[in-house]
Amino acid sequence: MNVIAIANQKGGCGKTTTAINLAAMLGSGDARTLLIDMDPQGHATLGLGASSHGLPGLYEVLSDKVSFTDTIIPDVVPGVDMVPGSISLAAVEPLLTDQPARERQLKQQFEDIESLYDYILIDCPPSLGLLSINALRAADQVLVPLEASLYALDGIQRLQEILSLLNEKYQQDLPVKVVPTMFDANTRFARTLLQHLREELPVGLSKVQIRHTVRVREAAFFGKPLTEYAPDCTAAADYHRLAEEIREFSRPPCFTRLDKTCKDSDDEILPAQEEENDMTTDYNDGRRQMVVLTFEELDCSRLQLAGDFNDWVPDRNVETRRINGRWQKVFTAEPGVYEYRLLVDGVWQPDPTNPAEIPNDLGGVNSILQVPVHH
Repeated sequence: MNVIAIANQKGGCGKTTTAINLAAMLGSGDARTLLIDMDPQGHATLGLGASSHGLPGLYEVLSDKVSFTDTIIPDVVPGVDMVPGSISLAAVEPLLTDQPARERQLKQQFEDIESLYDYILIDCPPSLGLLSINALRAADQVLVPLEASLYALDGIQRLQEILSLLNEKYQQDLPVKVVPTMFDANTRFARTLLQHLREELPVGLSKVQIRHTVRVREAAFFGKPLTEYAPDCTAAADYHRLAEEIREFSRPPCFTRLDKTCKDSDDEILPAQEEENDMTTDYNDGRRQMVVLTFEELDCSRLQLAGDFNDWVPDRNVETRRINGRWQKVFTAEPGVYEYRLLVDGVWQPDPTNPAEIPNDLGGVNSILQVPVHH
């Protein structure tokens, strides 16, 4: 069971829309999914045409009046169950204030349903109070919808501060991924913001941008996810890609640390073929390949690497080595074609040693790396 908290303190960022449509996409792909509406406004509940009127909710669960399973509405859409949200959630924080382990009350409720679901998605409230803290404490990862605006990074900064406190207090280091929403690639501002996110974002950036379309608001008005209201629209395709990205992220990795597969000996890291090509791949564990990029003539004090293979976060999951004056970047990736760029002393640029390039959305070019299937 993978628990995903969908959070952003800033309103109007597409948080609830993402919760609804990601849940529907995961459910339509045969993943048993539970959507928990933790917003007292209950917008996720309304957006799926459900009602909490007269039904018990999390307030009754945390008051020990009903069990957690008693609050679940089955099959609000195919493959998706829901715990509805209502105004009674506003009374949860005063209820929890004096309780022991008040930050872990939601996580404790999941112990009885671990075998029932593949994914639990939590639509967090816009404030970072005890409700949100409970959601984050129960989560395995955090998804942050982010609209293209001047104030987009403010909510992320405050969320990062909370996550840092969680890490410091509970040693809980949650993976965080940002998903641009309401994205219009035809505007220069949106493209500029996306590049800024790639360069400055302190957390992971999704490869998916949810494009702007009026179909999203129409679907919410009629209480339907895009899978039912407009399955062929651009945003539906984007949420489908996001669901695939979530599925891939949630799969157990073939291995977790490069230093467990790369030996201390330079000869073992660099096979004989390194001198024939500055891009080489080694076989590892059948599916993922070890990729070694060697740069002979880059005169710089700092070299970083970012691309599709690490969510465009510079040097995430990349090992850097200096051998005989050459830079080497070592990482792993599944077979496929990837776009990437270098960050040379803080300046973004394509790989000067690689002639394979493709135009990007910002008027520049990205380098292309192909990781072949190793037989």
